[in-house]
Amino acid sequence: MRSSALLLLLALPAAAEPPRPRLAVVIDDFGFDSRRTPKDEEWAALPFPASFAVMPASPRTRQAAAVLRAAGREVLVHFPFDPFLPLTLPEDALDPQDWAKVEALLERSLREVPGAAGLNNHVSPRATRNRPLMRAFMARLKGRVGFFLDSRVTASSVAYEEARAAGVPAVREYTFLDTDRPGDAEFCAAMLHRAAARARRAGEAVAIGHHYHRATLDCLRAELPRLEASGVELVLASRLAR
Repeated sequence: MRSSALLLLLALPAAAEPPRPRLAVVIDDFGFDSRRTPKDEEWAALPFPASFAVMPASPRTRQAAAVLRAAGREVLVHFPFDPFLPLTLPEDALDPQDWAKVEALLERSLREVPGAAGLNNHVSPRATRNRPLMRAFMARLKGRVGFFLDSRVTASSVAYEEARAAGVPAVREYTFLDTDRPGDAEFCAAMLHRAAARARRAGEAVAIGHHYHRATLDCLRAELPRLEASGVELVLASRLAR
């Protein structure tokens, strides 16, 4: 009897392990450098999954995209609506002149950052809460890149919602690593662990930093191994888009 019970237990499938919390790190603003910006090659050598967003129409757009692509990194278009573009943004309809400007920049962006895996917004608090523009933009974006990341620079953003409605896989930012205190490695570490705590609660999170700051690069080099050791799975932003 005991041997039969033992055999039955051995035949049962092992209980599946619970999924690990997933954290995606995105680094913005490649292509536009300050005097102290770490070289693209240093970022590209970061030995962890991360996604890198390149700004169009910038002094080093094509060069940065080429370096990151050659290193096999996930590259996004970092798309600036406002204040980069002068947009009127009426609430009830799409302005034809607004659309002409946005569409022209989108086409330029996809030429300058060929093979982009996705697209996220640079700043753009007015545009990302304007439903007529976001609806038209996501319809145009569908099939051109794999996913859209709403950087959520405003809590009123409808960009994620309109991307999903248009059938564009999408994901939302949870926290910024260095916007409030740029160049502060301790603050970056605190925000990174805050994002990891969110991932443990919700299953996943996105943290966004900027390539200008060596402190951010140093923070990621020091803290990402600790997060991995604690059970957090580091993933590309595309892995979280749905």
